[in-house]
Amino acid sequence: MVAQPQQRSALDDSHAFAFESRTDDYEPSKERARQLLQYVLPKNSWLELETTGILSIRGIRASYVISPDSQTEIRDPESGRRTAYACLQLSIPAPTYDRLVAEYLLIKNAEDEYWKTANIFRRSGNGNDYQAYLYFCLGAFGLALFVKLLLDVIA
Repeated sequence: MVAQPQQRSALDDSHAFAFESRTDDYEPSKERARQLLQYVLPKNSWLELETTGILSIRGIRASYVISPDSQTEIRDPESGRRTAYACLQLSIPAPTYDRLVAEYLLIKNAEDEYWKTANIFRRSGNGNDYQAYLYFCLGAFGLALFVKLLLDVIA
């Protein structure tokens, strides 16, 4: 039986990152994840991440602001107002850059799947939620005073 040559993918020729299965310390894993992210992102997106610390992506459903240090902001594409937060948790412990790669690729290639996969926390109200809470407390306090006055008059 003659051995068939193995097919090679485009990734086999890339030296930007290695897919080695070995136990490493966290820092080398973090560096490989960072290199993978740099390889995946367009140059202008990588520069944005390097200079501002965030990655802005325009999707079909929304605009997204991905940060290595916080939850992803989901913004209205027209007004730019924050409408929700998204939390995408990987199924295995991995460096933050791996999460950024996963979010970027999902949003760019399967945005609807991102909305099914990520935990989406919608913002309620118009950003003045503290005012609604304050009005509720003042109304409850006023109602309590009114009830006390009625009880004092009746007794």
